[in-house]
Amino acid sequence: MSNNFYRAFEDKHRGSVADIRQRLTVYLPLVTKLNSYFSEGCVIDIGCGRGEWLKLLRDNNIRAVGVDLDEGMLAEALKDGLTVELNDCIKFLKKQENESAVAITGFHLVEHLPFEIVHTLVSEAQRVLKPGGLLILETPNPENLSVGSCSFYMDPTHQNPLPPELLKFLPDYYGFERTRIVRLQESARIKDHSSELTLSEVLKGVSPDYSTVSQKSGSHELITEFNEFFVKKIGVTLDELADRYDMVLADRYDIVLGERLKVISLEYEKEIENVRAEIKDIIDFNKQLENRLAAVYSSNSWRITAPLRRVIDLGKRTNVARKKGHKYFAKAFVRKIFQRLVLISGKYPKARTSALSLMRKLGLYSLVRRFYFKSISEENISHHYNNSFSMSHVDNLTNRAKEIYEDLHKDEVKNHKGNK
Repeated sequence: MSNNFYRAFEDKHRGSVADIRQRLTVYLPLVTKLNSYFSEGCVIDIGCGRGEWLKLLRDNNIRAVGVDLDEGMLAEALKDGLTVELNDCIKFLKKQENESAVAITGFHLVEHLPFEIVHTLVSEAQRVLKPGGLLILETPNPENLSVGSCSFYMDPTHQNPLPPELLKFLPDYYGFERTRIVRLQESARIKDHSSELTLSEVLKGVSPDYSTVSQKSGSHELITEFNEFFVKKIGVTLDELADRYDMVLADRYDIVLGERLKVISLEYEKEIENVRAEIKDIIDFNKQLENRLAAVYSSNSWRITAPLRRVIDLGKRTNVARKKGHKYFAKAFVRKIFQRLVLISGKYPKARTSALSLMRKLGLYSLVRRFYFKSISEENISHHYNNSFSMSHVDNLTNRAKEIYEDLHKDEVKNHKGNK
């Protein structure tokens, strides 16, 4: 692959010099703090490329040297007067003295190397760094599903994506005192925890880059200077974005469910009001019937025709007695008198109690009781209900009232047939 091709590829897909310089400023406070402890030290940037990091360090009065195998990239760095060397990174590190560098950095380098070479790089860095020095390795973050499944492979020189926990394990394995994962370059919307995420943002919004920042054992004072950096939260994980998205879905579900329940509640309230209105209509109609019936009973014509009704009733009973015999008539007459006595006794409870007590003493209570219940039973059987409810009134009922009337009418007809 020609140098010109890869240089053009980097310019298009990694970003401009100004963009990369801005991204790298996150590490500047760390190296500046180290430089204040080791003013004679030097920063080694492996795979320095065009020298964006080297130039940022020089602008902040920090000595640095870069190494790279790409002559085209190094030509750009040399134009800016930066200290760079055309060499293999492992060979370069192996010729460095023990504890000679305050920091060793490699930005978007390890993904280009076979994993066994990354082993050697970390091991050599442990030897070359001063006590308390830092190893910073930045690489694409495969936790971002878009990066891990697609954009990582845009670069034909990439080997394999390195999961954050795997790259973190290497410095721990080779004896660094502590290592942390720093997730980088997520968008402003992702950083804003009050924003509602879309599914696309969950899949593509995880920090697209990450770095492992490892510190070599050193003096207690120097280690303490970096405590805050090693505990503060930086970047976002896929799990965090997924949890935020789930919370948004849960909130939306609660809102939709609440609105639906309100609609259902209103529908039931309307139905209940309709039923109440129908019941009220029935009650009102019944009151009208009762008032009309009371008016009939209290009318002069009802009182005047009372003897006539009694004569007619007596004639009916005589006709029934003639058909069924005098024995039936006698029983009906006795039953009528007995029922009258029962009604009268209800008005005089003390007299009723005395009468019942006397019947128990004479042994007549059981006989009278059987006769009473038998009379009631025969009265119910002989009673034929005459449905005189005017159809004109039925037409005035509501639909629900008509349904109730029809059900009652059917039961009455059924019971009437059974009695026959």
